[in-house]
Amino acid sequence: MNYVNGERHRLMLGLNHSSSVTITQAGWLPVLVWLTVAVSSIVFLEPAPHDILVLSLVFFLFPLGLKVPREINVPLFFLMLFGAANLLAALTATDTGAMLRSLSIRIYVLFAWLLWASLVVADAPKFLRVMWNGYSFAALVAVAWGVLQYFGFLPDTLGKSFDRVTGPFKDANVFAPFLVPVVFYYMDRMLRIRGPSLAFDACKFLFLVYGLFLGFSRGAWLNMSIGLMFFIIFSMISARSLKHRLRLMIVVAAVGVAAVLTLYLAISYTEAGQLFVQRAALVQEYDVAAGGRFDTQVKALVEIGRNPIGIGPGMSAIVFDGVEPHNIYLHVAVEGGWIAALSFYLFLIITLSRGFSRINTTSALRNNLQITLAALMGVLVQSLFIDSTHWRHLWLLLAMTWAITVAIDRDADLTKSIDYVQNRR
Repeated sequence: MNYVNGERHRLMLGLNHSSSVTITQAGWLPVLVWLTVAVSSIVFLEPAPHDILVLSLVFFLFPLGLKVPREINVPLFFLMLFGAANLLAALTATDTGAMLRSLSIRIYVLFAWLLWASLVVADAPKFLRVMWNGYSFAALVAVAWGVLQYFGFLPDTLGKSFDRVTGPFKDANVFAPFLVPVVFYYMDRMLRIRGPSLAFDACKFLFLVYGLFLGFSRGAWLNMSIGLMFFIIFSMISARSLKHRLRLMIVVAAVGVAAVLTLYLAISYTEAGQLFVQRAALVQEYDVAAGGRFDTQVKALVEIGRNPIGIGPGMSAIVFDGVEPHNIYLHVAVEGGWIAALSFYLFLIITLSRGFSRINTTSALRNNLQITLAALMGVLVQSLFIDSTHWRHLWLLLAMTWAITVAIDRDADLTKSIDYVQNRR
């Protein structure tokens, strides 16, 4: 056993760049990574603490030796092309201030994707654990904030519950979807753990579901439903026994019960809840009215057809009379142009292809991939009805999908190498 572990360590140093391994072994780095993710829900401030920490990590870790994995060169090329196309489109913008703000965010999320992908590949088990712990903390803080806000225990300067529950976000339609990946994370944990830890995680899980439904975001509910469907499929495919499948059904049933209780409590005891009964309809007047969501999407399609370069980052609301396209796939095309859209679409296609092709692997990282890919599918479907281009957690999920699959492949190569060395001996 010692021989095998020694060979594994030696070969891992060969598969990973040694300098990258060295910097990621620093004792302070997991603490800093946890803090960076843990404050990711505090985004009502600008610049957000999370963004400052991400950029600090980017400009600190890469010069110190964190390496870009060779396996992400292709998606990195598409993202660089996406960024370059947006820079070109920025030349056509009519509002410099709005353009610079949107363009800077767009470039920032690309750096964030590169950071998280490179960091997780360097030591997937360690940094995935740290990042999920940080994400869980951020989500629980967001829900606690939202609950206090909803029932009027916070001042109006921190958000008015009657309008929408936003938590520490600026928009309820970002607050609620942000919680979905962590809901799946705790669902997965409840399928695998026993004892007091199970009860503790179940309480956190129900609290998160409660917060998700308090957001009264139709898009978030769709996100959750689509992601849950994929999570169930992935879990069923990889289930080892009938007992495991039964436990999965119990956890899914708990989601349904929590949803019903949340809606009942929220609607029954607050004035805001009564208002949201009316707003929870599948289609609202502002969706179908002239100048509304769907009308703007038609206008965006026309603009895309006649403007290959794009109207420039941040220009949608200006060109379409204050309304965004509410569709990420139209948003990237109308603002960044045809090249930006094509590169983004190809990036998504290869990301999903890579994730689905490894979803039933025997790797210890399989659960992480299933959680991440289920959550990513939920966001991408919701993005048919919302501009999620600048969502931090979308780019985190995209980075994690690549990092986990690269780590799975490297671990498989490592195992083959060890088997080869053992056979030679």
